Amino acid sequence: TIKVSIAAVTSIFALLMIYVGSYLPLRKSQLYIQGYTSLSQIKSLDEFNSLFNRALDFYSPVGQDEVVSAYLGVILNVLNQNPPPNRELTGILIKQSEERARPIIESKRGFLLSQNVFKLGLVYRTAAVRFNDVSYLDKAITLFEQGLNFSPNRAVFLYNLFDLYQAKGEKEKAREIGERILQYWPNDEKVKAVNKSLNQ
Repeated sequence: TIKVSIAAVTSIFALLMIYVGSYLPLRKSQLYIQGYTSLSQIKSLDEFNSLFNRALDFYSPVGQDEVVSAYLGVILNVLNQNPPPNRELTGILIKQSEERARPIIESKRGFLLSQNVFKLGLVYRTAAVRFNDVSYLDKAITLFEQGLNFSPNRAVFLYNLFDLYQAKGEKEKAREIGERILQYWPNDEKVKAVNKSLNQ
């Protein structure tokens, strides 16, 4: 009886591990793929949210970081369309991006932490450039600075900060980032030229 009980418990545990570790992540990725492949058929924000929220809200012990990163990539593509979405719709999409990315960023862990920080920063940067909005510019800078705390020599954070500090008129910070870039990539002539002008 003991052996039968142990075998039964072991079998149930094994099945549970398969369900949690294999089925749930697979199903989550399938739901995202279904949403992505249906993008061309979407005609409204409600349809867009309905498709992607199924994957984003589906519970799985792993895979949320990957799905959120892919979702932010979709948002970036939407913001960069020609013609782009209007300011109201852009604001809604940015808010949704924040809601999805913030739990991951605030946890300060995860395989794709830096990637999600970077993509949300790009969402802010895109809106800042499109609408000449300083508040979005500041949010982008804050995220790219945070990204450097996680990945101190990652090029995408350094180069974006180099550009955005200049755009904001913060020459000293731009110069410092430029010097930091040249420590890693000393042959970047463009950064050398900009830094030279910033020192004048």
